[in-house]
Amino acid sequence: MLPPSNTSGQSPAAPGTGATVSRWLSYLEAIHPTEIDLGLDRVLIVMRRLFPRKPVARIITIGGTNGKGSAVASLEALLQAAGRTTGAYTSPHLQAYNERIRLNGRDIDDASLVAAFERVEAARRNISLTYFEFGTLAAFVALAEAGVQDWLLEVGLGGRLDAVNVLDPDFAMITSVDIDHVAFLGDNREVIGFEKAGILRPGIPAVFADTDPPQSVLQQVSAQGVALALAGRDYQLQEHESADGEPSTSVLLHYRDEEIRLPAGPLPVPSVAGAVVAVRSLAPELGIAQIEAALARLRVPGRFERMATYPDLYVDVGHNPHAATWLAGRLSALKGTERRVIAVYAALADKDVAGVFQAMEPVVDHWWLAGLSVPRGLDSETMLGKAKGQGIAACARVDTVAEAINGARAQARPQDLIIVFGSFFTVAEAREFLAPVRARQRLEWFLDADGREEICPGLLLDDRGGGEPPVSYSEQLAGARRASGESEALVAMYGATLGVPVVACAFEYSFLDGRLGEVVGEKFVQAANAAIQRRVPLVCFSASGGARVQEGLLALLQMAKTAAVLERMKQEGIPYISVMTEQVYGEVAASLAMLGDLNIAESGCRAGYQSPSDMSQVELKGLPAGFQGSQFLLEHGAVDMILERHQMRERIAHILAKFSGRGQPPG
Repeated sequence: MLPPSNTSGQSPAAPGTGATVSRWLSYLEAIHPTEIDLGLDRVLIVMRRLFPRKPVARIITIGGTNGKGSAVASLEALLQAAGRTTGAYTSPHLQAYNERIRLNGRDIDDASLVAAFERVEAARRNISLTYFEFGTLAAFVALAEAGVQDWLLEVGLGGRLDAVNVLDPDFAMITSVDIDHVAFLGDNREVIGFEKAGILRPGIPAVFADTDPPQSVLQQVSAQGVALALAGRDYQLQEHESADGEPSTSVLLHYRDEEIRLPAGPLPVPSVAGAVVAVRSLAPELGIAQIEAALARLRVPGRFERMATYPDLYVDVGHNPHAATWLAGRLSALKGTERRVIAVYAALADKDVAGVFQAMEPVVDHWWLAGLSVPRGLDSETMLGKAKGQGIAACARVDTVAEAINGARAQARPQDLIIVFGSFFTVAEAREFLAPVRARQRLEWFLDADGREEICPGLLLDDRGGGEPPVSYSEQLAGARRASGESEALVAMYGATLGVPVVACAFEYSFLDGRLGEVVGEKFVQAANAAIQRRVPLVCFSASGGARVQEGLLALLQMAKTAAVLERMKQEGIPYISVMTEQVYGEVAASLAMLGDLNIAESGCRAGYQSPSDMSQVELKGLPAGFQGSQFLLEHGAVDMILERHQMRERIAHILAKFSGRGQPPG
C-alpha cells in the first residue's frame, strides 16, 4: 500500500528522539515529492554510507508480478526448519508497518524499527528518498543489527530500478511475469520481463517459477551466465490424484531424483515449488520430511486466508488478471456442485478490473461490489459499470467492504463460499472487520481507563476429564492460553463506561476448543453477583469461544447456574444487557446472548455452528438465506437492536444511564 506523496515542496522537520513509528511514517510520507521514483542513484549513495561493505549475510532477492510474498514466506519457513536464522523484508503491509520486517518469523518491534529509521535519517543528510526507499534502507539496517544469516528481500516494483536491487543477491528468484503497473513497467510481458530480470547477477543461481518465461528473461540468463532452475524444464509439478475422487490436497514436485509433496493450497503452488527448489541449493541438508512438514503448517495473512466458517469466507490480495486466474482455480476446486461462490470485490482504479471480472466470472455466482476510500480507490458505481460492461448481471453495489461482507453473509447459505479480494486495501479492511476482538481488548475499549477492577482473575478450570484424553485437553488449553494471553475463557471487570458504573464481561474466542463450561458458568455468576452487590447493570459480550461445555450433567449445571443468577438479577431490578458479537457457538454463550433484558447484536455477527458434525445433524433445506445473521435475528425478534462495533460504547452508555436513572452519561 502506497502512502500519499508530498506535493507542497516544503521539507518537514525530522521526528525527535523517542518519536513513535506513526510519527516516523508520517515523516516518510512527506519528504519526497512523489510516491514512486524509480532509480538507484539516490538510494545507492545512502546505502554506501550505511554499509561501506556488503553485509555478511546471504542475500536472496525475490521478484515477480504475483506470488512474491508466498515465495518469501515459504523460503522463510524452510530455512528456519534447516536451523538458519532469517530476516524478511516484504511489502506492502496489511495492518501494521512492522509486518514489512520479520526477524526469525516475528514482526519487528517498534523500538528496533524506530532505531533503524533514525540510522537512515542520519545517513541520508540532504538526499531525498521516497517512502519505499527509506523503508527499504531501514529494513537493511534492522536485518544487519539482528545478525541473521539469510536476508529474504521482496522487490517492491519491477526489479531493475527497485530500491531492493541496490544489494547484489547471492540467489535470485522470479515467481512470475505478467502485466501490472503498466505506467511504470510497460504494457507487455517482454518489456516487463526485462525489468524483472534486473535482479539477476552474473554467475549467481536463480529460479524462475513459471513455465512460460519471456524471452527477455532467458536472454538475460544467457548473457550473464546465470545457473537457472526453470519450472517445466528443470523441475515439474504433477497433480496428486486422490483415491476417493475428491479434490486433491497435494501436488507432487519432481526435482532431480526427488519427489516432494506440496500442499495444493492456500498458497500458489508455483511459488512454493520455486522456494523448495531454491532451498535444495540454499540448505541441501534439509530432509524431504522436514520440507513437507514445514510447508503443511505454513499460512500467510491475506493469501487465500480463511477468516470464517459456515459459510467459509476467504480473503485474498489478488488484484490483477494473472492472480485472479489462480484464485478462480482455487475456488473452482472447492466449489463442487452444491456450493455457490459469492464474491466481494473492491479494487484500485489503475488495475485491470475488466480482466479480473473475465477471470473470475466463470466461478462466481453473485458479486458484491464495494468502493475503496483510499488514494486511487475505485468507487462502487464505477465498479458496477465495469461489471455490466462484462455482461455480469448478478451483482450488487455498496459503499464499503464491510457492507459488502454483511450483504454476502446475509445472502449465503452455510454451505456456500465467500471470497473477499481485489487489493491489499480490500483485504486489510476485511481482516479488520472480520478479526475477532480479544475479550480483554473489548472490555478495555468499552470501559473507562480509570477505576477498572478485574473480577475473579484467578478462577481456573478444574478439569474432570469428560471423556477426552487428558493430554489432548491440556494441549488445547495451553494453546488457547498462549494465543490469547488469558488464563480462562471469560474475562470480567467492574468499572464505568462514559462515567456510568457497570460490570462487564466478555468471552475469549480462543478457548472454543476447550471444555470450559464450569469456569464460564462460575465466572458469569461471579460477575452477576458483583453487579447485584454494587447495584449496577451487567453487560456481557458473548462471542465464539468459551462456551463448549462438558457433556451431560455438567452442561446442565452451568445453564442452571446462569439461569438462576439472571432470575435473581431480575428480582433485584438489576438490568442485564447481552451483546452478541462475532459468531456464537454452544449452550452457555448462546443462552447468554439471548436472555438479556436488552439483546443487542453486532452488525454482521451470526449464531453459528461449531463443526461439520454439528452441521450434519441439522436439516438446512428450506431455511431462508441469512438465517444465522444479525439482521434475520432482529427481524424475527431474537435481538432488539443492531449496533456497529464503533457505536457500542456510546450507545450502551446512554442506555445504561437511562436504566440507572441518570438521564445522560456524564461524558
